[in-house]
Amino acid sequence: MLRKLLALTLFTVLVFVAGLPLAQPAFASGPQISIQGKNFYKDGKPWILKGIDVETFAKPQSLRAKDTWAMGTRNWWGAPELNAIRSNLGVDTLRITISQAGLDPQSPNYDPNYLSEIQKGVRLGQAYDFVVILDMNAQQDETQELACMPSKSTIRAWKTIAPYFIHDRVMLELFNEPCKSWNEQNKALWAQSMQALIDNVRGLGSTNILLLDGLWFARSTNGLLQLVHESIPNHLALAAHPYFVKDAFVTEKQWHDQFGASAAQYPLIITEWNATSTNGCVDSTTPEIALLLMRYLESLHVGLIGWGLDSNYGKLVKDHTKYDPTDYSTFTDCSKTPGIAGGGRLLADFPND
Repeated sequence: MLRKLLALTLFTVLVFVAGLPLAQPAFASGPQISIQGKNFYKDGKPWILKGIDVETFAKPQSLRAKDTWAMGTRNWWGAPELNAIRSNLGVDTLRITISQAGLDPQSPNYDPNYLSEIQKGVRLGQAYDFVVILDMNAQQDETQELACMPSKSTIRAWKTIAPYFIHDRVMLELFNEPCKSWNEQNKALWAQSMQALIDNVRGLGSTNILLLDGLWFARSTNGLLQLVHESIPNHLALAAHPYFVKDAFVTEKQWHDQFGASAAQYPLIITEWNATSTNGCVDSTTPEIALLLMRYLESLHVGLIGWGLDSNYGKLVKDHTKYDPTDYSTFTDCSKTPGIAGGGRLLADFPND
């Protein structure tokens, strides 16, 4: 009799459950990343992130097909490249840049197949045990001028892709490099637009750590994080891009006054940086300033992501055969022509430059 009752009960439960809609699968792939206070932890241990920016997924097919360099980067992406950068640069994180235009259904460059490309890229990175950051970029659209601040287009793009990663261990960098300068009016605009992104992504059910780029193309983060609020404790951090500006952003005091003060108080990651002859260049003293920046970042105990793995202007490796880190042995001065000098060796040695 007892067996019959148990069988009937189990049958009833199964019938009831079968009638419920299936929940979206939660992948929870990759290492567990958490924040306590201003510090990051990986699988429960203190962690200073070190990573590399990936641009091969930065454009949907409609834009990539017009760019010979971008088409070529897909030939590099795969297991040999991932193994090489881990071995030669010592990185554990991939920051995958994605196109706002390619994901916004109202954009002329929207591509429904683009979402699948990004998913495959993320899964491959996770399969090799990399932490993954998805970075929403509005700078890659070549057919229309998108706002250089978060907008409704940004919200629509996140509504397209975020549902596929909302229960995953992917960090979401909500908007790449808000362009406006750091002042009280723009701080309020930044807070309003970033809050809209936070609320919309959380409204989708996201439990991801969210990264917020500062003003002045992400150089300025001081005084910003306290302007927004979050529904999940310890799931919000700042992102800074300390590209040099001659006379304005090349000393420890200038860095402290723009992002260093917030880094000492809140969780912050340098999610993009390099100094080459074409980007982030000041003059012939650029290599010395680059080393000074590395030592300043190391004193702050913040993570660093180099730009970029597959950019022709932000080289961190000399080629895609041996993947030797770039250095400044051939650097002479700023130039409009891409060279092979860059901060790859500084990244490889970080946080012990």
